[in-house]
Amino acid sequence: MIRIIRGSEPAKLVPLRIAKLAVLGSLGREPTSDEVVGYKEVATELWDAQHHKCCYCEQRIPKGFNDVEHYRPKCRADRRPGCAHTHGYWWLAFSWDNLLFACPACNRSGKNDLFPLIHGSISLLNPLLPPGNELPLLLDPGSAINPVEHIEYTESAIGRNGGPTHWWARPRNASIYGVKTIEVCELNRLELRELRNDHFRSTLAPQVEALNNSFRAHRLENTK
Repeated sequence: MIRIIRGSEPAKLVPLRIAKLAVLGSLGREPTSDEVVGYKEVATELWDAQHHKCCYCEQRIPKGFNDVEHYRPKCRADRRPGCAHTHGYWWLAFSWDNLLFACPACNRSGKNDLFPLIHGSISLLNPLLPPGNELPLLLDPGSAINPVEHIEYTESAIGRNGGPTHWWARPRNASIYGVKTIEVCELNRLELRELRNDHFRSTLAPQVEALNNSFRAHRLENTK
């Protein structure tokens, strides 16, 4: 997971939000997913802010996927284990601070409508703004908290008796936020482990070897 610096809200999002929320607010009921539309207008800005990477798994993705993700789900939210309420955050569907760009696997298969809260949390209701009395267990890539403080990547074998090694996402210092984020976003699914292995072999390993060679050359030079 990468930390997102979104930058300033795009000017076009403001009138869009005002118009869309006026329509949704007049329904007199919770809107459906098909009715909460238009937020993808800022897909390019989010894609650029994230350096063309998925906010959760860090894969580089083409803009054409156009998966604008809501940190707080727009129409239905599974808040377990902390809260049984399932209503969505439709009134935040056009809020710049709630929007992210994600790959289809993370957005549709992984996180989807999951938004786990800590026990005792009180879910936000329209028109309240975050954080209120909510205590999310899911890390927000766009917040002031750097995900690296809660998630690290370590190499280990798949089985107890050895065998092929993979790079796994692990909770740093047993962080409960790291545990839940890895689970919700499925950061250890096979395709991601294989991509990390490829990245290590093609990019990191040669850099480590070059650095070690430099250290060895330096030590030899100093022993002359």
